[in-house]
Amino acid sequence: MTDYTSTPASSITIFRELVSELDSQQLSDIQHIDLSAVAEETIEGLCHGLMFISEAFTSDSTFTNESLKQVGAFLSAAAHLIPALTVLGEYPRSTY
Repeated sequence: MTDYTSTPASSITIFRELVSELDSQQLSDIQHIDLSAVAEETIEGLCHGLMFISEAFTSDSTFTNESLKQVGAFLSAAAHLIPALTVLGEYPRSTY
C-alpha cells in the first residue's frame, strides 16, 4: 500500500517512474522505432531550445515578461523530458 502522507515525490520523479513502468515487450517493432524517433527529435528540440537560451543570455538580450514565462515553461518541460527520455533510451533494442 502506498503511503500518501509522506512527502510527495516531485513531478519529475513521478513522470520518470511512469515512463519506466512502460512494458517495452508489449510494443511492436514499429512502435519501438516510432518511440525512438520521437525521443531523438525531442532531445534535438530540447538542445536547440537550450542553445537559444544560452545565446540570448550571452548576447545580453533582454527578455520580456512573456518571454521569461515561455523560457520558464521550456525549462520545466525539459526538466521532465530529459529523465523520461533517458529511461526510454535504456529500452532494449529489438531487431529493427
